Amino acid sequence: MKGWRGMKESRTKQSIIDAAITLFNTKGYAGTSVRDIAGRAKVNAANISYYFTNKQGLLEYIVTQFLDGYIRVLEQVLAQHLTSPKETMLLTVRALLRYQSENRYLTRFFYREISLDSVLNRELVPLYLSRERQYFQVLLRTGMESGEFHKVSFSVFMVQLKAMLQAPYLHTQYISEVLYTIPSDPLFLGGYAKEVEKWLEHTLFRTAGLVPS
Repeated sequence: MKGWRGMKESRTKQSIIDAAITLFNTKGYAGTSVRDIAGRAKVNAANISYYFTNKQGLLEYIVTQFLDGYIRVLEQVLAQHLTSPKETMLLTVRALLRYQSENRYLTRFFYREISLDSVLNRELVPLYLSRERQYFQVLLRTGMESGEFHKVSFSVFMVQLKAMLQAPYLHTQYISEVLYTIPSDPLFLGGYAKEVEKWLEHTLFRTAGLVPS
């Protein structure tokens, strides 16, 4: 009985999260009410209070869920003990693009949300993204010291890299309605990843060689 109850609670909680992500994307956080979320998730509004306290608690949970997964991607690449900074950089970018594609609605909401000035973005998000900054600082320093990477400004490089990683999710409407393609289309994403890799080859890498598969 406990196992069945636990599965039911897990489904209820996930249905609330999925409903919130959809509504926050379409109506915005401010324009979405607890009643809206409960209605879409087909649950009682009291369930939202039970799992998340309130709408702000639900928002923080969703943002934390995205960031936990994002940092886990970096840790998984690092755990592979790859042989060169170049290989590590390429696989990191591919892994992040894949993670975002697999969680595209959550990704789209997250990037829109952090563009706003809020307590959440001043207090919670920097704690996670400082770990991302440290990861890339070490990777770039290692690559430059080994001679695999050109000497680049860390700040400028990260602004450019982050812009390319975020672009398909910040400009979804433009991509679909003006360019007539779907950002989640594997063909588009595959081509997009190759263009990011070309940029890395031109901007960062000194050494020529095969791109790891």
